[in-house]
Amino acid sequence: MTLGWILVAVGLVWLLADLGYLPGAVREVWRLWPLLLVALGLELLFGRDPRGRRLSLLVLVGLLLAAGFWLAFGPSSSGPFVREELQVPLAEEVRSASFRLDAPVARLELSALPEDATALLEAELERLPRQRILLERQRRRDRATLRLRSEGRNLRFQGRAPRWKLGLHPDVRYDLDLRLGMGQGRLDLRGLELEALAIRAGVGDLTVFFPAKGGYAARVEGGVGRLALLLPPGLPVELDVERGIGRVAVSGLGGGGRRWYSAGAGPPLRLTVEAGVGQVEVRVLEAAPYPEGD
Repeated sequence: MTLGWILVAVGLVWLLADLGYLPGAVREVWRLWPLLLVALGLELLFGRDPRGRRLSLLVLVGLLLAAGFWLAFGPSSSGPFVREELQVPLAEEVRSASFRLDAPVARLELSALPEDATALLEAELERLPRQRILLERQRRRDRATLRLRSEGRNLRFQGRAPRWKLGLHPDVRYDLDLRLGMGQGRLDLRGLELEALAIRAGVGDLTVFFPAKGGYAARVEGGVGRLALLLPPGLPVELDVERGIGRVAVSGLGGGGRRWYSAGAGPPLRLTVEAGVGQVEVRVLEAAPYPEGD
């Protein structure tokens, strides 16, 4: 019975890894899955003898320590970062874009490009030597579809996380789907026009500046760490808070408990926040001018 459940669990995790549903760090650790077969073999060989079980445990612990040391300090993670620059030219007819970002381990910076920029997307990226950064793009009539992601070795226990600096053109309306892993993030969406926003925070601190114009729905899922959502003054907001384990602090909005709001001219921002583990802050910034470096 135990063997059957082990095989079922291994098969399910293996399937999720192949389908790309596991976070980058989990996929990296999953590379050690053959140790499960080693443990099973040791149990079959020595499981009936108490001394054999102790020997099997020592062997398995030694293999785990060696594998963990290799993941943390192996040659593929100790080398310098490789720097890349990517650019997607702005086609004249493009008026809207869908942009999905998968950043497993990164110090992420996202902001609007200058008005006179000629690119839809500009990216300055760092990666590990055995990591690949992939940019997928399509265009149909006046709408572009972009996806930026990485594959390969994303995990690095020593040193800082790689820096991902991204810029989007301000004259395009965006549907943003941002999926973050480990690391810090600063998403400065001021100057951008949004039609939808989804953020899945990971492990680390994340700060999000919302644009001054509403009329869209946004969903933010907190992770582990501090999450700060900073709203512009005068923007009508309908906030729905789904509390998690951590603390949620809301300031500058009326209401209380799960539902909060603020009045203003124009269509509202419909914001749903699912708190994770850690501290979540939702705050309306001070009156105009909207401070750029808050």
